[in-house]
Amino acid sequence: MKISAVKFTDNKIHFRQKTTNENNDDKYIYEYEYAKNRPDFKKTAAYSASIIAAGLGVIYIARNMNVTKYARTLAKSLEAHASIKASPHSLASVMGGDELLRLLPTMKNKNYDVSNLSNGVFRIDLHSHTAYSDGKGLVKNLLDDAADYADKLNEKTKQKFIFAFTDQDSLDSVKEALEIIAENPDRYKNLRFVPAVGVSFAHKATKSGNPCEMSELLVYGINPYSKKINNFITNIKNKRILMTNNFIEDARNIYPEANFSFREFQRFYDFEHFGNVANIHWRVNHYIQTKQAITQLAKSSGENPDKLYLRIMKENIGASLGQLHDAKKVPGNIGENPKFEEIFKKYAPHFENDKIVASSENTFEEIIEAFKDENNIFMAFAHPAYLTDYVENPAEFLKYLTEHSNGLIKASESFHQSYPDHLKEKAGEIQAITQNLKLLDIGGVGNYEFKLFN
Repeated sequence: MKISAVKFTDNKIHFRQKTTNENNDDKYIYEYEYAKNRPDFKKTAAYSASIIAAGLGVIYIARNMNVTKYARTLAKSLEAHASIKASPHSLASVMGGDELLRLLPTMKNKNYDVSNLSNGVFRIDLHSHTAYSDGKGLVKNLLDDAADYADKLNEKTKQKFIFAFTDQDSLDSVKEALEIIAENPDRYKNLRFVPAVGVSFAHKATKSGNPCEMSELLVYGINPYSKKINNFITNIKNKRILMTNNFIEDARNIYPEANFSFREFQRFYDFEHFGNVANIHWRVNHYIQTKQAITQLAKSSGENPDKLYLRIMKENIGASLGQLHDAKKVPGNIGENPKFEEIFKKYAPHFENDKIVASSENTFEEIIEAFKDENNIFMAFAHPAYLTDYVENPAEFLKYLTEHSNGLIKASESFHQSYPDHLKEKAGEIQAITQNLKLLDIGGVGNYEFKLFN
């Protein structure tokens, strides 16, 4: 119980103490006073003032013991960049990378397993996507799904639910989530939200038909308003826009009849959604090949190519030419134009003089350079069974990345919940490798849907 008010009048000192009932309503429980004409008035006044000062100090320390330096940094960033009056206390439910690292050794496979949703054993999900990258769900909806589950978990076990958004090459979901939490912290009091991002990189793939494949690192405990991280994300987005425009321009020069345009690509290949996601060169290639094929079809039938393309693609958003063949929209005898193969090779990640050339993708080294000076973060391999699927020697590959990460890679997603059956056995083999590298095990549901738990 604390003294909430004290008032000195000419004749008396009034003390008031209050508590809070279960409805969070202030309820004053007693009030009393010392008469100024009592012999011990001065002594009582001095003593009371010291008690009040000490009490306020204890209250201040108690309140701030639960506020991390990370929460203070995020609160300042929110005020500076999002014009939100956020106190560190309003972000008490936010967990940084250092705190998460200390907690991870206590987590087991079963704690990441969404099949334990109803029994209070499922406690942590460190991999989820929103509509800001390649997912479908809105941040507010998914965050509320997590908070609803967190409330049920806390009621049953007194534990809090640990949750992260890990959108690929996008900070927007984390920024929005922090704003939502700061404006209504009580709603998320049983949630521990970890600001995170997935960052993609091109790497050599000796077992693939392509010279390079794309993989992903998960970065936990970020400040999404960090100038360096924002510049890094903005740069890759701009590189992808530039590559797309250049790819389309080169195709237009080779086959002007198709009337290729960035605007058309943007519409039928959902650039607003997928424009900041890895492997965008494949989507541009699908656009080029489908447009040239439908242009040929229009010529043979005497139709307007642009109108025919519009009619076919309205029902086949994002389709490849092969998918249009399967849907009987384009005859099988109209195939890909081989003239575009060299353009694709030019813009897809590839090797020149034993170095990766990636006009629209990051390299591993660029990621480490961008994050190496950030505080309170660590990295993890995302779904490492995918990561090593086209690599000749997974152990050497993961060892190289770990040893050249500037100490940032400290974990691996051993318990990824969305592996197809053919990779589940391999996941155990990769876990043995990452544990040998002294990496902590983490896991996540890998949700891409409208609801967090379907």
